Amino acid sequence: MNAEQYEAELAAEQDADVDLNKLVWICAGFFGNIIGILLAFIYQPTPPLSRIYEKSDVYQMFYRDAYKIKIRTKQLTYACIGFGVLAAIYVLFFGFTLISMFTMFDRINRMY
Repeated sequence: MNAEQYEAELAAEQDADVDLNKLVWICAGFFGNIIGILLAFIYQPTPPLSRIYEKSDVYQMFYRDAYKIKIRTKQLTYACIGFGVLAAIYVLFFGFTLISMFTMFDRINRMY
């Protein structure tokens, strides 16, 4: 790996971290479920051209590739977090519902 490639990949990863809107992807996973996760996997935003305007072609190539890989990985991670939160809420809701049903049935059986 040469210095230009390393510099491009480092800059791209830092910029991808800054550009990513974490709340949007958490909400996509939470409200969109599997569709939100698929969208996070498929959608790859391109980096702003102003960041690579006067750079060499090699730098631009490595920057774009590293940016897309990093932002897709982060999008997918936060969409999965949103989906996991939704799944945990479902488990808690249904768990409490079952507990309350068994408690109610137990009270009814004690009455008779």
